[in-house]
Amino acid sequence: MLRIPSPHVPAFRVTLFFGPDTDETNARILYCVFNVKKRSWKGGVQVVVKLEQDQFTRLKKKLGFTEWLQSWLSHVPSEEHVEFLQRGDDLLAQGICQTKLSLAIQEKLAQENCELDPHYLTAELDAAVERDEDQLKTQVLSELDITPPG
Repeated sequence: MLRIPSPHVPAFRVTLFFGPDTDETNARILYCVFNVKKRSWKGGVQVVVKLEQDQFTRLKKKLGFTEWLQSWLSHVPSEEHVEFLQRGDDLLAQGICQTKLSLAIQEKLAQENCELDPHYLTAELDAAVERDEDQLKTQVLSELDITPPG
């Protein structure tokens, strides 16, 4: 009998609903909203992932993100650079928020709509973003549809 290995099916399906956006009550907080569905749950939940603007700025700088993205824009017309850089920042914020959500899932996310405080898992998020730097940057390039000049 031939045994075919089944593909790995993740326990959670995470979909970006919207964001990043700025918190109406505190302009120093940005957030993304995700729909999260675990296979064993009857329905999904919405999770608001909040991030302090200072932490985002610090992580962006630590990754050398702006300079890195600018280096990929060498073959893009200069009048489009600002738009690409702004969209790149949004995509990086989404990626960082999704990383924070993944950390929360590992901590046993409850099956209820919730909000992740901006101070929740701060050190763990810093470490995860550094560890996943290449993956985050690759996602940004893919979403921006940027390929190497050639």
